[in-house]
Amino acid sequence: MIRRTGARWTALAVLAAVLSVPGTAVAQDDKPGPSKPTDCPVETVDDKGNVTIVYVPEGTTYGLIHCEGGDWKFGWFPFDSASMATADVITVDDRGGVKVDEAVIDGRAGDIRAGEVKYILEAAGVSDPYEPDQAVVRSEDGKELYTTQELTEKTTIADLADKAGTEAPTVEFSNRKWPKFTITFKCKLLPPWCSIIIRW
Repeated sequence: MIRRTGARWTALAVLAAVLSVPGTAVAQDDKPGPSKPTDCPVETVDDKGNVTIVYVPEGTTYGLIHCEGGDWKFGWFPFDSASMATADVITVDDRGGVKVDEAVIDGRAGDIRAGEVKYILEAAGVSDPYEPDQAVVRSEDGKELYTTQELTEKTTIADLADKAGTEAPTVEFSNRKWPKFTITFKCKLLPPWCSIIIRW
């Protein structure tokens, strides 16, 4: 679970440090660059919705998300493995909440289980992650191929892809209590690779 209090103070400390240096904090449109290639970008959003990008040094950590080599990386429990998710940028809101909207998993696809979704959402910054109870499988061009509300913890993306008859599934998981809050996996089964898109 993301530690909201720690993330809040870390975010404020980073922002304060950047703002104390003239010309360092730049509006999003100005596209600031990192001091080092291993720095990672953070989108900070104030209470008016204004977005500023700052860069933090390698090794900076927000909960389960850490900066490594210019990218944000995170794993999840209890299914943690050598293959982690990688994100280009994270967002920190005015209350210190941290979230990831998009990430990539390299080296895994078909073996990702529905039971992992809750933990992936938790690692990505969702304060109240859900267990999915429905899934929609689409083709690469967006055509709906298969829908089910009979998910189990062990249902895999490969299982759903097989039902849909595709080796390049786009699988959208959701919970009927929060139908607009989705996590979508756009995958290739061979070689295994998935991108993740979270709609908050």
